[in-house]
Amino acid sequence: MRSEYFNLKELKERKWTKSKIDKYLEPDKIIPNPMFRSASPSKLFLKSRVYSIEESEEFIEWLEKSKKSREARKQAMIKLNEEKRNKLIKEIDSLTIKIPNMSYKRLLKISIEHYNKLWLDRDVDKYATKDDEPKFLKRICINYLRHTSIYENELAKLYMKVGKNEGYDFIKEKINQLILEKYPELSYI
Repeated sequence: MRSEYFNLKELKERKWTKSKIDKYLEPDKIIPNPMFRSASPSKLFLKSRVYSIEESEEFIEWLEKSKKSREARKQAMIKLNEEKRNKLIKEIDSLTIKIPNMSYKRLLKISIEHYNKLWLDRDVDKYATKDDEPKFLKRICINYLRHTSIYENELAKLYMKVGKNEGYDFIKEKINQLILEKYPELSYI
């Protein structure tokens, strides 16, 4: 008996939306919900009627218009997102970033202290010394300079924005470039 009917779930699997159902279909049968008696009744639609509507010229025309409208909205959203991304990159590009000026020896000392405090605060047994690998020491100096600049605040502002991933990369790249201009001895690549 049920095989001659579609339920709402089956119609949705056939790409029927609520608006299509409201426009073209009335339930042919309403039965108690087979899963939960206290839930809303189930609406059933004759398959033959659904097939007939799907093949009608009016429905096919409406479906085409609907597809074109969806595509137009999609393209408008793509364009809007691209504009938001570009605006975000321009904002980041106009940021004034100040990198502290100090001797490399002082920078190294402060960076090691910062690194050790960071891991101590996390209750992790990690620490750095001035005798560690030069590449590692350069990395913690760069991290210290980056994280004591406007980096953290600017990253926080990107949360939930269109283009945030590109923004993260762009900010990091911009700050790293400024750091290496001021401290060329930190280059380890």
